[in-house]
Amino acid sequence: MGLAPRLPTQAWRTSVPLYEPNSGQQAGYASSGCWSPLLKRYIALAHLESRYADVGNELGMEVTVEHRRKRAKATVAKLPFFNPERKRA
Repeated sequence: MGLAPRLPTQAWRTSVPLYEPNSGQQAGYASSGCWSPLLKRYIALAHLESRYADVGNELGMEVTVEHRRKRAKATVAKLPFFNPERKRA
């Protein structure tokens, strides 16, 4: 129909591989994730090999859209993902 896929309403808790984009080697795996309505993007928690764990490092993450596997760009970020000024007192 040409419509965009629906955003998931629940968190996922399955192991999803993460790859180094140049070599295609597996860099680790994401153990859980969800859509963040506040950040307007997907967020995930991942286990990475130390050489890929630098903040800002870009990796490829395997995603399944409409029953087809694709690779999406993932960026290593520091926790917390969002820390608003009003919550830091």
